[in-house]
Amino acid sequence: MTMIEFSPVKFLAVIFTPDFSIGDSFHLINLFKKLSGNKFDGELFSTPIPQDAPAEIPRFILNSQLDSWKLEVTLERTNLIFQNPAFSSITDPDALNFGNFARELFREYKKASKIRIQRLALIIDRVAKIEDETVPQFIANTYCKDNYLEKPFNNTSAFELHSLKKYEFKKFNLNSWVRIKSTQLYKTHDPVLLMINDINTFAYLEAPDENFRLTDIDRFFKNIPNHIEEILSLYFK
Repeated sequence: MTMIEFSPVKFLAVIFTPDFSIGDSFHLINLFKKLSGNKFDGELFSTPIPQDAPAEIPRFILNSQLDSWKLEVTLERTNLIFQNPAFSSITDPDALNFGNFARELFREYKKASKIRIQRLALIIDRVAKIEDETVPQFIANTYCKDNYLEKPFNNTSAFELHSLKKYEFKKFNLNSWVRIKSTQLYKTHDPVLLMINDINTFAYLEAPDENFRLTDIDRFFKNIPNHIEEILSLYFK
């Protein structure tokens, strides 16, 4: 299989909090700013929202001045995001450093707010340039049998593969999504191969009583970045 050089373009760490209700939002905003080490030094989005508004609506959003760091807080989940605005390669932080920051941030958040964390997730988006053939054709040539390459997968304009595995890892019950697709860079429109690794623990319907402890948060965000690297090597050796 062809050796592909991937570069990360987005990191996303998520905790799911199905019982969460916000009392003093300014207390939480100050807490996150204190925990972030001045990463959220940009514009704050916060408007009065009724408590009975849909849970998925952000109650507040913290940003960095360069729009690379973002923290979105809703009643059902909190998203920690790092991405380059131009959708270009990330060199700092790397996946391990991002995982360590997410681990510390969510640990202290749980300690301070006493929230129940029912689900954990880490998602990494990577891109790679493909030489000598189009990206859709590269995906088809890599993963399809020869008889399908003649028809119907000849001269494809776009191509996507989605795979889901469920298994136990480090005492976590995991959903492991892999998405491979052809796409374009945001500003230059250069064609690239996009690979998304989305690893999350079981959803509310599968594990409604789950309540992850501080040690669980540590183990998840410490081990999952390396596990994603292992998965990447299985698809592109």
